[in-house]
Amino acid sequence: MRTRSAVLLAGGVGYSLISASTRPFTLPADVLTGLAIVAMAVLVCVRWPLRPRRARAADGAAGAGHSYLPWLALAVVFVAWELFNYLVHGSRANHPTFSSITDAIDRFYLLKALLFLGWMASALVIVRRGSRSGLRSRPG
Repeated sequence: MRTRSAVLLAGGVGYSLISASTRPFTLPADVLTGLAIVAMAVLVCVRWPLRPRRARAADGAAGAGHSYLPWLALAVVFVAWELFNYLVHGSRANHPTFSSITDAIDRFYLLKALLFLGWMASALVIVRRGSRSGLRSRPG
């Protein structure tokens, strides 16, 4: 298991370093980003169950709430913030958008590679948490 994780990490670091060497919005950058997205989509299709089981609360009863609602609320706030700062002229310096913050970091090769690696790692964590094997290994 450690060997597989080490190979996965080395591959991710290498892919991130190559991806970070591209200029944004060019064909190589789009292809490398698209390949990572397609790979994660394929992993989701292969590893996630077709019919997930309902999560159970700590007391054993069926979960009352929807686990996606906090994520949906966060996404709505994020999109609203981005749109507000994009549409209101002159406020970007006082209230930067997420994309302008990442643009400031992307100027540095190593930071861009770390952001790309973090993006791929977070996607892999989501895939693993929702996979069939991840569902079996969780208590409850």
